[in-house]
Amino acid sequence: MTASICSGFRFSKNIEKFDVSDARVVRIPAGLSRQRDLLAVFSKGLDFPGYFGWNWDALEECLQDLAWIDQPSRIVLIHEGLPFQPSGGNRGIYLDILRESIGVWGPDQRHELLAVFHDDEREEVCRSR
Repeated sequence: MTASICSGFRFSKNIEKFDVSDARVVRIPAGLSRQRDLLAVFSKGLDFPGYFGWNWDALEECLQDLAWIDQPSRIVLIHEGLPFQPSGGNRGIYLDILRESIGVWGPDQRHELLAVFHDDEREEVCRSR
């Protein structure tokens, strides 16, 4: 299924059918409102190393490093819903970290990092900066 792009993010009307063949998939469940819960999803889904610091800086560092993943990988972060409340600062921080991390993994890099959101969330995700 084709997905459109905004700021490195991808959007799909049906995220369940987004092409994840040959990918390591991390599903970000809907309704996450605590930073620790989101970080736990990433830590488990990407097998973060033991030195992971459980804060925003550590998430950014790990997403931009991925050195512990031996094989070149396509990593797809499927968002079943946007984490955090729109009025709080955590949502913007999180989206900025994703945006920066996706930019690190260009076409000639060892890994590819994709973040996929439902098309209904496009306006909010794209205006977030």
